[in-house]
Amino acid sequence: MFDAAVIGETPDAGIANGENRTEKTDSIVLKGGFSTSDQSYKFEIKSDGTGEIFYSDFEGDREEFAHEIKVEKLAAEIEEAIKEQIALQSGQNALEDSEIESIREEVSGEMLEEVFWEEINQTLEDPFFRSFYDDGEWGKEFQTERGTVDEFIEFLELCVLTEREILTGGEDYLVVEAETEFDLAGISGCSYYSERLEELVGIVCAHFKPSGFRYDYNDGCYDRSSGYSMSSESVSVSLWESASAPAREKMLANVRLKKKLAAMEVLPEAIERLTAF
Repeated sequence: MFDAAVIGETPDAGIANGENRTEKTDSIVLKGGFSTSDQSYKFEIKSDGTGEIFYSDFEGDREEFAHEIKVEKLAAEIEEAIKEQIALQSGQNALEDSEIESIREEVSGEMLEEVFWEEINQTLEDPFFRSFYDDGEWGKEFQTERGTVDEFIEFLELCVLTEREILTGGEDYLVVEAETEFDLAGISGCSYYSERLEELVGIVCAHFKPSGFRYDYNDGCYDRSSGYSMSSESVSVSLWESASAPAREKMLANVRLKKKLAAMEVLPEAIERLTAF
C-alpha cells in the first residue's frame, strides 16, 4: 500500500493512501491536477470508483464523478515510473531530497493529468472540459474533398452571375455552409436565396463535398464543451457585381456554367433548365 509520504500531498499531484482511513474503508486516493484553456483544477480519484474535481478553495465548489480506473494498478505504475526516473537522474548526479521530491511531483502529475484527459474527461456528465491539446478537434477550415476551394467558389460565382434577376436587399451575398457531423452542406439561412441557386448549390456541394467547422462560444461554462456550439464554416460570393454585369458577360458565363454542369454529369434537361437565359 502507498503511504502519503511516498509521493507527498502536494497542491498539484500526489498519492495518498488510506493512512487517514476509517474503520470501514481502506482505499487509495490519487491526487492530481489538469489545466484547460482557461485555468487549472485539482482532482482526486479513489479506489472505490469515485472521484472529485475541485473548482476553488470553497468546500462545496466541486464536482463528483464515477470512474472505472484501477487505482491500485495506476498507483503502482506511477511509483515504478518515479523510481525509474530517480534512478536515471541519480546515475548522473547525486540528488538532494528536494530534487527527489520534484521528480515525484512531476512524474505523478504528468501521469495523472494524462489519465484525466484520456479516461475521465469524456465520461463527465456536463460535457467534458476543453483541453489545451485538442484544438484540432475544435475547428477545421473550409475545404473540399474533390477539387479545390477556389474551383468551388468559381462555380458559385458563375451561379450568381447567371441569375436572371438579382434583387439585392438585406442579403447581398450567396453564402454556402460546409457539411458537419450535424448539418449537410448547402445555402445558409442568412444567404441570398432563389430556388435556382438552391438547386445549383446542391449540385456543387454533392460534387465538391465541402467540409469545415468551428465551435462558437454560446454563453455556457467557458471551460466546458457544453459552452460551445458547432457551426459550419462557410464561403460567400458578393451579388453587387453580378447584379450590374452586362448581358454579354452573363451569356458567356452561362456557356461556362453549362460545360461545368456537363462535366459533373448533370442530366441534360436539368442543365437546360438551370442555364435558360
